[in-house]
Amino acid sequence: MNKTLYLVSNAHLDPVWQWEWEEGAAAAVSTFRTAVRFLRERDGYIFCHNEAALYEWVEEYEPPLFEEIRALVKEGRWIIIGGWYIQPDCNMPAGETFVRQALYGRKYFREKFGVVPVLANNFDSFGHSRGLAQILAKTGYKYYMHCRPGQTAMPDTYRWIGYDGSEVICERQTSGYGTGLGGAADKAKGILASLPDGGRGICLWGVGDHGGGASEIDLDRLGALAEEAGKNGDRVFHADPNEYFEGIDPDTLPEWTAGANPWAVGCYTSQASLKSAYRALEDDYYSVEKMCMHSRGTVPYPAGKLREALKAMLFATFHDYLPGTSVEPVEKMGLRQIGGARDSLTRLRAASFFAMCGGQRKAGPDEIPVLVYNPHPYPVKSTFECEFMLWDQGWGDTVKQPHLYDENGSELPCQQEKELSSIPIDWRKRVVFEAEAAPSSVSRWNFRFRDVKKEPAASLPEENGRLVFRGKYTKAAISLTTGLLESYATDNGELLDGGACRLDVLRDNCDPWGMTVDSYRDVEGCFTLLDPEEAARFCAVPGPLAPVRVIENGPVRAVVEALLGRGDSRAVVRYALSYGAPGIDVSVRLDMCEKQKMVKLVFPVKGFESVTGQTAYGSEELPSDGREGVSQRWRAVKGSAGGLLVTGRSTYGTSVEGNEFKISLVRTAAYTAHPLGDRKILPEDRFMPHFDLGSSLFEFRLEGAADFGVLAGRAERISQTWCEKPFCMSFFPSGEGSAPERGLVVEGGDSVVLTAYKESEYGSGDIIRLFNPLPDVAPVRIISSDGEFDVSVGPRAFETFLKKGNSLGKIRADEIS
Repeated sequence: MNKTLYLVSNAHLDPVWQWEWEEGAAAAVSTFRTAVRFLRERDGYIFCHNEAALYEWVEEYEPPLFEEIRALVKEGRWIIIGGWYIQPDCNMPAGETFVRQALYGRKYFREKFGVVPVLANNFDSFGHSRGLAQILAKTGYKYYMHCRPGQTAMPDTYRWIGYDGSEVICERQTSGYGTGLGGAADKAKGILASLPDGGRGICLWGVGDHGGGASEIDLDRLGALAEEAGKNGDRVFHADPNEYFEGIDPDTLPEWTAGANPWAVGCYTSQASLKSAYRALEDDYYSVEKMCMHSRGTVPYPAGKLREALKAMLFATFHDYLPGTSVEPVEKMGLRQIGGARDSLTRLRAASFFAMCGGQRKAGPDEIPVLVYNPHPYPVKSTFECEFMLWDQGWGDTVKQPHLYDENGSELPCQQEKELSSIPIDWRKRVVFEAEAAPSSVSRWNFRFRDVKKEPAASLPEENGRLVFRGKYTKAAISLTTGLLESYATDNGELLDGGACRLDVLRDNCDPWGMTVDSYRDVEGCFTLLDPEEAARFCAVPGPLAPVRVIENGPVRAVVEALLGRGDSRAVVRYALSYGAPGIDVSVRLDMCEKQKMVKLVFPVKGFESVTGQTAYGSEELPSDGREGVSQRWRAVKGSAGGLLVTGRSTYGTSVEGNEFKISLVRTAAYTAHPLGDRKILPEDRFMPHFDLGSSLFEFRLEGAADFGVLAGRAERISQTWCEKPFCMSFFPSGEGSAPERGLVVEGGDSVVLTAYKESEYGSGDIIRLFNPLPDVAPVRIISSDGEFDVSVGPRAFETFLKKGNSLGKIRADEIS
């Protein structure tokens, strides 16, 4: 007796899933309209809803309805919960992208409704990164409500402790976020019966996925249930869920110090092309945003255009969009929307770049300048690639060989490689060089040319059937019989234990979620080296062609290409090995033809001990027992000879079996093939399309080190500067104008990273966000054109600073404070 059940009416709305966004908008408008009608007709009824994106649709397409909702919010009948832009996937977006979800949504609800929610919710997301605890606390939230994962042994009500010690009160609703039509009372009755005497609970109800929410029959039956419960001394009522959370005593709750995972592990890999496009957008956005801050003295800060690109990025994180569980038209819609946002960002980048080239001298005679803008507030030493046109076409037997000089006239190593186009004259140049780009500024180098005879084919030494490479930091060997990376050694010894970059093919099924599994282990075989005749046919060249070849070699790097196949599928693996810099760049171009398979890229590690992966503003040890794990840009593998850092631009799923670390590249599952008990999923009388067939490109940077701890500590900065690469372009300055003011510089170790540099959403100054991945406080000096500031960033914490002129202070990440 004396039980209390809070009825939380909602209508989970997937803006895209089995439908495109227009249908999602229509469902939002009609569902909100129905909710308004019930609120006006029925005393005591309360409706709750969240995502700003849906409210924006209502505001645009049905303004009178939007005004009705505003009035109901003021009356306390319509409760805004959540307060993010969309309910995203909660594992794969970057930590900064989660901050922007809260930042954008909270600003929208504050301005439109005068409400700033303290209860966040992601009802349908497929697991939740532990990094969210810190992000929620530092964007003004006190509470968090979620449903998945249902099968994980964890508390239902708990204090979630973040990597830095931040915490929020959480409620896991394993019974789900909704109900079928007419089923709300039965669900509520079951929850009420499960409560102990004097207990309290929540019942989430309403027809969801495609909207719907409340119905006449559900409201009538819930009313009858409430009346019956009252006779027994219990209380069942329509409620604002904040009231439930306010009644929780935090001191009575258990702590949870992990992520809320896993669920639907297949979605870490499904629709790889969409994931790759999203990651490129994420990298472009944060890089261009920093560039726009530096160029403000010459071109206005494009707040509106950045906001539109941000909205496209935030929408792409939706939990049936980025995870690859939607229908084929949504995949195509996503590529279109992401492409449009990236195109807009390229225009902003060009405007900033040209503006910051002011004050550069004119090019000298027979000189082609190349300028690099580094958006990061620390120097970036890297291998840069640049293409440009010569003054005229060369049709003879000689070519113009590029030589690179810095502004002091000193020559730097560079090499010419095959340009992207294939016009067989000396006209278009592709040049690779190693250099260090200064922080937050334009660095310049200049090419001059000498006429030389065309160079012979590239080569590397061969020893015991292997191509052997020896650089300043890297020793490596690639097998001529397998095409695999057989050796990668540091000063501390060999990191690998067998051929790395093997492409395993595993048996899979049609389910893009991977709802019924926690791992993929059934290896059917692997890609093997093509014979010389098949290699020639694949490349469409006169045969035979050696399937492993050196295709580039010079003073900067050597590039080795391996051609592999399995059945009708093909793969091109390229290894770019630098003579003067650490690391190996590996690209995998996969032409996949088999359905319901998974492909994994395999790294056997000598003396494997563990693997740690990047999560949202944090890092976490990944499963090493065969189960599928999820992480973002980087994974640091610990072995007996040190560490191997693997940075990637598009993948999320990993696993480990024995000493083999595996990266999940593609799953050729079917679109939205949803398991439901023993029912057949796919029809058997027709063709059904499967995704990720055809060509996909994956790029990785491998970097080994003798000291695993040092390598893992530097992983954030290494991965950031590789994924958000400095912008390199050949450009002839006018010689006019003046150089921009000094850009932002961050000094103080090589582990703290600048994750955001932008104008405040409230026009009150500049926002600087720093992240310290290490377990100790990090002292940092921030240097700008109008002052120097000494700050500290807590252990495993991100901190947000507001700079106004020559003052700087710490604020909350949602900027409202």
